[in-house]
Amino acid sequence: MVVPVITGTQSPGNCVQNFFLMNTRPASDECLWRVVTLPAIRQAVAHGRAWSRETLKEWQLDDMTDVVQQLVSELVTNSVEHADTCCVRVMLVRMTGTLRLDVTDDDVVSLPVRAQAGVDDIRGRGLAIVEALSDRWGVHVAGCAKTVWCELLAWRG
Repeated sequence: MVVPVITGTQSPGNCVQNFFLMNTRPASDECLWRVVTLPAIRQAVAHGRAWSRETLKEWQLDDMTDVVQQLVSELVTNSVEHADTCCVRVMLVRMTGTLRLDVTDDDVVSLPVRAQAGVDDIRGRGLAIVEALSDRWGVHVAGCAKTVWCELLAWRG
């Protein structure tokens, strides 16, 4: 059963200003997912972190909160700062043994590139952090959307 919950006001580009949440409750707890759509503004990073904290608490994965919040921060920041998009969609999927994070935007031209940041650089470490904290990560382009995803083993935290 999918239960959409919408709060906030409509902004340009058909993006919900605050949160668009979808939750699914399958017959078993083998796979759960939750999605939030945020406007592509700097405040989306903080909203995404809070949303992921709430989701992990609900799923009783509190030990993964710090790592997942860092991953959400890095990937949402990349979309907000580098993608030509009005919305950023964040999805967490809990499957047996794996937690997956997807961050999707509507810019298929600006693909993420892992940079080599210098010691004094204040930018350019995001994907290196994602690579270090996750068990695997990648980019998927389909139609007019780009998703940067990463996965964690459920017992890692």
